[in-house]
Amino acid sequence: MNKILIIEDDPQISKVLKLNLKLNGHEIEDTNNITDAWQILRARHFDLILLDVGLPDGSGLDLCQKIRESGDETPILFLSARTDETTVVKAMNGGANDYLRKPFGMEELKVRMNKILKRFSLPQQIISFGALKIDPSKRVVTVMDQIIALGRKEMEILILLTRRSGDIVTRENILSALYESADMYDRTIDSHMSHLRKKLREATGKTLQINSVYGLGYRLEWKTV
Repeated sequence: MNKILIIEDDPQISKVLKLNLKLNGHEIEDTNNITDAWQILRARHFDLILLDVGLPDGSGLDLCQKIRESGDETPILFLSARTDETTVVKAMNGGANDYLRKPFGMEELKVRMNKILKRFSLPQQIISFGALKIDPSKRVVTVMDQIIALGRKEMEILILLTRRSGDIVTRENILSALYESADMYDRTIDSHMSHLRKKLREATGKTLQINSVYGLGYRLEWKTV
């Protein structure tokens, strides 16, 4: 049984979600505004948050960012009638794990939920590549015992590159690891990659590099002297 918080201001949609998800064995709590949602999240733990963008006292996008800035890594799945690219990209860059456009079918929602829940329930081991160490559970990265502060998406990219160290990782691989959805756009990879490279360069000089392989993707490599 998973504990799910629904933050949705449409009473009919909220009612349908609660009914269907309870029938699937989930424990549900719901609210229709940001103020109450924040109080609930401060008091209780959830396995998943279903979040609308348009809420009566503000934007779900701002709430998502606030949740992430507080250090809360609870998975967030947006459910919204907003379908423009700008909103979707802002949601994902703000820390969302997926974005489902309204109207949607319950079966598609369940598939996306199960994919997220399965991913976050898996035990996570320390990932190593030479002097690079990543603890996915604690969200801590160290290089030569120096801690590197990474954003959520930067962390996911580095985990993927490290797990496949020495191999080429395509942009499609990165999109899949980051967004779990075809709704996203790979131009956002460039921004995350630029920030990640800068932080690795500041920590290691040019010793640990993310090299571009023209027309194919990226490869994480230690530079030998």
